[in-house]
Amino acid sequence: MKRREQDTRDYLPIIDYLPHRGQMVLLDRVLEASGERILCALDLREDSPFCRGGRVPAYVGIEYMAQAAGALMGWHARNQGGLPKIGFLTSVRKFVFTGGAEGFAAGVTFTVEARELLRDDDNGLGVMACAIYHPDGVPVAKAQLSAYVPKDLGVFSTTT
Repeated sequence: MKRREQDTRDYLPIIDYLPHRGQMVLLDRVLEASGERILCALDLREDSPFCRGGRVPAYVGIEYMAQAAGALMGWHARNQGGLPKIGFLTSVRKFVFTGGAEGFAAGVTFTVEARELLRDDDNGLGVMACAIYHPDGVPVAKAQLSAYVPKDLGVFSTTT
């Protein structure tokens, strides 16, 4: 994966593209964004959520990729004058992790990519091809994620 160098000051802080807050904002910054693709940095630290003994389990990579996909959707929303919306991960297909049995190592800055394969704003559906890259450019995780972003979250709440 080749990334062109870009001044990340062109982008808002990652929290402005995601509905997540606090420790659940797992990505650190946007490196590059365009109409169909986003690259985000993940500075994996020892104090990162899910990190135990200097490692994060491979399956947490699904959440890293989901947040990159959410950041791309939030980037689109911000560019249209809106705010990021809560979305639901509906499926994960073809998840492959090649980073070793120990998972992701702390002390490494990974690049997380989400690329749109399908976006249907009318129905709130989207499909993204996602990958996580080691600093040497080699992909360590890949998956295809599907998500649903409802127009009205109220239909999911109940009152008693």
